[in-house]
Amino acid sequence: MKARVHEDFEDLADLQAEWNPLLVHSETNVLFLTWEWQRAWWNAFGAGKSLRVLIIRDESGDLKAIVPLFVQETRLDPRITMPDINIERPLDVAGGTRQRTVHLVGGTEVSDYLDIIAPAKLTREVCATLLDVLADMKDWHLLDLHCLPARSPTAAAIAELSRARGWDVHQAREDVCPVLALPNTWAEYLSQTLNKKQRHELRRKIRRAERQTQAEWHWINDASTLSEGLEIFFRLHKASAPEKDAFMDERMQAFFREVAEFALKRNWLRLSVLHFNEQPVASHLCFDYGNDRLVYNSGFEPLAYHDLSSGIILLGYLIEDAIRSGCRRFDFLQGSERYKYNFGAKDTEVLRLVVHRKDALRGRSVVEAHCRE
Repeated sequence: MKARVHEDFEDLADLQAEWNPLLVHSETNVLFLTWEWQRAWWNAFGAGKSLRVLIIRDESGDLKAIVPLFVQETRLDPRITMPDINIERPLDVAGGTRQRTVHLVGGTEVSDYLDIIAPAKLTREVCATLLDVLADMKDWHLLDLHCLPARSPTAAAIAELSRARGWDVHQAREDVCPVLALPNTWAEYLSQTLNKKQRHELRRKIRRAERQTQAEWHWINDASTLSEGLEIFFRLHKASAPEKDAFMDERMQAFFREVAEFALKRNWLRLSVLHFNEQPVASHLCFDYGNDRLVYNSGFEPLAYHDLSSGIILLGYLIEDAIRSGCRRFDFLQGSERYKYNFGAKDTEVLRLVVHRKDALRGRSVVEAHCRE
């Protein structure tokens, strides 16, 4: 295999035609690893970071793997093996030391699944090549991989190969992604997936809203209405909670707009708005990718009709639509909020893997050496 590191996304323009076809055959084929998503993330959050995209080809020149990485310098507490890190909104730890950390492109806040892009049978070979490349790079202290699906072989391969090099490895469950397996019909979902209490509550909420209001929902599914639909989504999102208001700043809105625009062109976008008596009261930003419907983000009106559970009702409509559309899974993505389990979702896990590089000459981590010298 031949490996090459690219440090500018412009250098990867010719790779666009090969990127997504490789992803389709990869162990982790998810929206967040598409060319479009990765480019949008870098456009929004790449400032101050050093891109390191590893491209691996065979002797014939055929693309075999992509490992989209970047290096970021962050002030961290060197005594903590798995320090808190927020890539999109960096945490600056008082009294910490500057450490250069390698991450997967996609961040910690806006991409729910990340991984290397490679077929499962090549995972170990690709990970070995990655660590060879990293061993030759002098500008990093930690390898910090977020949002790795637990089903992926990447974490195990990186951990084993890193320990063989004498590097320290720490692994933990980072979060859960509750996922709902969808049956063939809405009736089967109600009768077989939900228990009696869950079924009764969902039906009761929907009937109550439809009895007390004119309840209607629709997709924002064309370019002429996208801007207006996003403005409704942003307004409802920011109104939902103070932390959502803080999250959805101008930079984040720009990222969401770019994502929505390319997803609309690829027929991945599923932006919905629910109206009660012609007033927008809830919006869910979803994506259909592969056989999954991804529930990415949401907003709701906190004052008007607050007692009618608009967000829950819209989710019920979206599950029914997903079943009708032939989706096999309804993925609530990261977070263990109670309402996800009330719809029948079951946990899947995402992992975090942190590798502390060792200074081979002195048998201590590069972080330790950096802090003491």
